[in-house]
Amino acid sequence: MKSLLHLVPSAITQSPDGYLHAISAHGTLVARALFSSTPLTFTNIAEMKDVTPPELSRNEFDATTQTLNIDTYVVGVLRRSGFTMQLNALQTDGSQDHLTGLLKAMITEPPPTDGYRITFPDGIVWIMSGQVSHFKNLSPVDGLMSVEVTIRPTGKMSIGGVSIG
Repeated sequence: MKSLLHLVPSAITQSPDGYLHAISAHGTLVARALFSSTPLTFTNIAEMKDVTPPELSRNEFDATTQTLNIDTYVVGVLRRSGFTMQLNALQTDGSQDHLTGLLKAMITEPPPTDGYRITFPDGIVWIMSGQVSHFKNLSPVDGLMSVEVTIRPTGKMSIGGVSIG
């Protein structure tokens, strides 16, 4: 079979081998494990739509001194934003409901810290502890009933089996 690679402008190829290796995010799963249960078992959250994993960042500090003629910076500790999920609202599903699900975690005092696992379609897995910090039920007159949930990560985490923190 003859290659058509010579017809592809080099500006749009993404890898040294000349092929685009992008993958679809479709199939990303989020699971929750109650730290209060033994054994610790992750259960997928039902009817997941869009998932936005935690943003990773570090604060920047200007370290430029009077003797330098270009700016110099240092960065601080690793920080994570909350991660958000959009769900089809299933008010009687155990992963979302007020008895054992995400809504229960939101309304419980003190808020429980549970385990969360994000599994991406390429097999990479992020695991972290976190608390539900936002639960918004959307019930439009003419539309889909849905839920927006934010999980606030806390403590150590792992990305692809590498421990962080």
